[in-house]
Amino acid sequence: MIALYNKFIKYKFNFDIFINSDYNKRQGGQNMKVGFSIKKINPQVGCQMEGYNPRNSTGIHDDLTTSVFVLNKNFVIISLDLIAIPAFRVDRIKRRINEKYSINPDHIIISAIHTHSGPTVTDLLIDYPKIDNSYWKLIDEQVLKGIECALQNSSSSELKLIQYKVPNGIYANRNSESLPYNRSIMELRFTHDSTIRASLLFVATHPTVMNIKNTLISADLIEGIRQQYKKLHNLKPMVVLSDCADTSTRFTRKESSFKEIDRLAKLIGQSLTKPILEKTLNWKLNSIRNINEKCDYDPITNKMANKLYDLICFRYNKATSTNQKQMLKGLLDTYKHIRYYGHTHFTTHAMIYDFNDFRIVTYPGELVYALGDKIRNHDKKTTLLITLANDYRGYSVDAAEFGKYFESYNSVFLKGMADDFVNQIVNQY
Repeated sequence: MIALYNKFIKYKFNFDIFINSDYNKRQGGQNMKVGFSIKKINPQVGCQMEGYNPRNSTGIHDDLTTSVFVLNKNFVIISLDLIAIPAFRVDRIKRRINEKYSINPDHIIISAIHTHSGPTVTDLLIDYPKIDNSYWKLIDEQVLKGIECALQNSSSSELKLIQYKVPNGIYANRNSESLPYNRSIMELRFTHDSTIRASLLFVATHPTVMNIKNTLISADLIEGIRQQYKKLHNLKPMVVLSDCADTSTRFTRKESSFKEIDRLAKLIGQSLTKPILEKTLNWKLNSIRNINEKCDYDPITNKMANKLYDLICFRYNKATSTNQKQMLKGLLDTYKHIRYYGHTHFTTHAMIYDFNDFRIVTYPGELVYALGDKIRNHDKKTTLLITLANDYRGYSVDAAEFGKYFESYNSVFLKGMADDFVNQIVNQY
């Protein structure tokens, strides 16, 4: 396998490790200054929508937002109600934050919730996207306003980690009901005098209850979860995604409707009243590790890529039923997009933020459960995973499952490559 990679793929990892002593001088262990803000980023009605086949929006069901944490005035976490964020957009936002607030770009995490009911913002998923650059200008401006607001409302807080377990029947592994998935919702809760100042929820599922027929702008299931949390605690949380690539409501939703979002969100809300773990954490940052990945291969000439392409073509041509033919055509069209639009030449990165009592790992795409589980449980230290962070490179599928299901055909990584990337990450713990 190594020889095959060396022959057909120019592929390497680089590591940069540093301790930021200045950051540690300005933070106070369990006590910290925390600010939080939410700003609207609604697009124009009529915009092209991204996530399924292109279609135009006809209205807004619920507001799209940017959620912003600012910790100790120099560490920022941002969650955007978008399907994904290309790296160059992330870099632009980080540069503007650095210019205006002097915050180190390595201290900024920007992630997406992966709603399929939002505007087209990338060229990574469809062939001829209609991207409104003025919408990205709105996002940039609202993020900066969010940081300003968060800085102004910062107050002393303590940090708790709370874990919940989602009951059966909410979401599941979408490739087989018998396969495992991450049932934990993790919460970083910031409190002062028993009052919740802010909350960050780590949710491990695609937030997609609504299907291609929906033309209303929406944050989908994520907004349902935020509303349920607000009913419990009188404030909305920030939500980020964990290992969600092969997890969704495919087997559990009764229909694709906003009523169904409410039903599933209420069940999740009930689980948020029953913590199974609660402990105080120390927010002292010891080190930051940056794991760079360079991927460079031609999907037209690469033998492994062609083998995958031939397999889906064979399955499509052998299909007999209309439903099977339609499903396989979707897979074929998805992989054709990867083959013809040059998305296999890039450099991306993951980040490891090592704190006293826990770590945060960011990943630039959608991780299947097996790879996410390896990152989260490689050792005994609590590890919180944020996917679709700082870039978007499609699905990352482990070698054991590669080629079996949909996710492999929406992946720029060939068999074994995502495993190698994840191994490089956990070897830096």
